[in-house]
Amino acid sequence: MKRTLTAEVHTRVDAAEALAGRKAKAWGVAPDHTLWWLADGGREGDEVLHHAEDWDTWERFALPRGAPDFDFVQPLPGDEVLLVNARCSFRSEKEHERNAWVCSREGTLLRAMTLGDGIADVQTTADGQVWVSYFDEGVIGNRGWGRGDAASTPIGADGLVRFDALGQRQESGVSMALGLEEIIVDCYALNVASEQETWFYSYTDFPLVRLRPGRPSTVWASPVRGAHAIVVSDTHVLFGGGYEDRCELQLFSLYDKGHQRLGPVARVVLTDETGRPWQPTRLEGRGAWLHGAEGTRHFRVDLMALIARAAAT
Repeated sequence: MKRTLTAEVHTRVDAAEALAGRKAKAWGVAPDHTLWWLADGGREGDEVLHHAEDWDTWERFALPRGAPDFDFVQPLPGDEVLLVNARCSFRSEKEHERNAWVCSREGTLLRAMTLGDGIADVQTTADGQVWVSYFDEGVIGNRGWGRGDAASTPIGADGLVRFDALGQRQESGVSMALGLEEIIVDCYALNVASEQETWFYSYTDFPLVRLRPGRPSTVWASPVRGAHAIVVSDTHVLFGGGYEDRCELQLFSLYDKGHQRLGPVARVVLTDETGRPWQPTRLEGRGAWLHGAEGTRHFRVDLMALIARAAAT
């Protein structure tokens, strides 16, 4: 991709003061684009931090002492918060490790659930759907899962699973979207754009797939290999990262001369308010918004603005 598009993006919020030197264990973006962090609290218990665009302070609540480690944090309806550990052991047919907690905003454990091993990402919707993507160990099996009997079949065998807020598995349409000959070995990127639209991008062939209930899925072959974030609109997709450069951003059109393929638009370079290129340690796509974090600094980019900028230059 020869063309380069440069855009200045200011720091949206810096969590350094809220973390106060503590390690951030988890980072998540809600359906309403608010930010969720999980801070290591040591013996006092971990602390959940929540921040919205126009807030001057962070909402905080502590988890019970002795709570397990978590890698993902997402909100659920009714002021509930979902916390998920990426790893989960199969113990027996009647007992699975519960690697997901649902807590109240006061930090009280409301229920525990099993979402499976090898979790790559978790994104919820405003109506309480829980989409969980899996990397290869969650698909093929590890930690007691995938021993060959039906009871130990990996929960993440399809690569991407939809649950309800109680942890019950729901129909997702993933297998039908890919066809009988294609499988997800590793779901590299997930974008739950709304209650009615979910996108994913997966290994081995790296198709870009759009799922919409009650409508045919759409699959694009992708020339990008190893991206770990996708940002989407009806007409464009922005890929974040790749095997050669984890910070690279590449913009493509979704339709080129009426054909179902990706058309290269530009390589995108984001700079901060000092003119220095962002080197994000985390990228996440939510609908048409790219969220990124470099250390404790967070930024947000509107894909529609990038598309307009590309059209004008």
